Amino acid sequence: MPELELATGGFSQANFLAEGGFGSVHRGVLPDGQAIAVKQHKLASSQGDQEFCSEVEVLSCAQHRNVVMLIGFCIEDGRRLLVYEYICNGSLDSHLYGRHRDPLAWSARQKIALGAARGLRYLHEECRVGCIVHRDMRPNNILITHDFEPLVGDFGLARWQPDGETGVETRVIGTFGYLAPEYAQSGQITEKADVYSFGVVLVELVTGRKAVDLNRPKGQQCLTEWARPLLDAYAIRELVDPQLGKNYAEDEVYCMLHAASLCIRRDPQTRPRMSRVLRILEGDVIMDSSRMSTPGYDVGSRSGRIWSDYQLQHERHSGPMLHEALEGFNSKLSLNTRPNFSERDKARTSYKDDH
Repeated sequence: MPELELATGGFSQANFLAEGGFGSVHRGVLPDGQAIAVKQHKLASSQGDQEFCSEVEVLSCAQHRNVVMLIGFCIEDGRRLLVYEYICNGSLDSHLYGRHRDPLAWSARQKIALGAARGLRYLHEECRVGCIVHRDMRPNNILITHDFEPLVGDFGLARWQPDGETGVETRVIGTFGYLAPEYAQSGQITEKADVYSFGVVLVELVTGRKAVDLNRPKGQQCLTEWARPLLDAYAIRELVDPQLGKNYAEDEVYCMLHAASLCIRRDPQTRPRMSRVLRILEGDVIMDSSRMSTPGYDVGSRSGRIWSDYQLQHERHSGPMLHEALEGFNSKLSLNTRPNFSERDKARTSYKDDH
């Protein structure tokens, strides 16, 4: 704890980054010069403890260039802190909706969509512990690097989901505007709920509109309801963010709109898996709307090819389940066993997606 106090300047306002539902985030610098983000959970509660444990468990097993990396955690004197790599360019929402910012270029929007899709595909289909459902996919939880590489973050609501099984939550948690209908109405949760949320994010990337905006006219306040008929008609000119003017690649916009229209289908069984969403975004899928709309159409299969070597190489960092990890850290932040960032950076620059 003293090391984190020192790193963040006593969690000073000058190092304050953000405030979330379960605590605040501050920037810090470790003695070796490594920039970090420290998430400090609010006073202990059963829900807060559950969120903290979930985030540690999930991120201890996740190693991917498009998933934020957990360096360590600290539990001391009733305080619970998570230490992440610092992502310098904020979150996607600040670039789409932040004041005093230039409009986000189309090339950046396309890059963010592809990277976030790869991160979700990894969580759903390629993580060595099985399917991880994020449950809170939205622009606030997509962090952006200096060169607009996206990283999926904030795993406080994430859950492991046995392959092919449907979980049922008695208490629906998430963000209005991104909740899949089956989850909002009956608490049913599978990875297809993430697919729905990601579809909303895709619509936001194309339109520059918020998922929910009460300042807009009636009928336009809920993004998905306004966009559905336009998506069905592939009305690009009506959907594309006016701030882009004509500075966008029409074929990429078409692919993104097609992926979005499939993702936000009301029936979860007819939504594609993230592996197929990614292929559509990359332009690798022939978009025959009649075939894609068939309820029984095969919308994706698992693939474990992409990061298997990298995962094996870094298995020592992923750790066991939470109780073993807590013993290993001895209730203190361990800085001797944190991941090797030179390897992480190398992975980011040399990564090539194997189709």
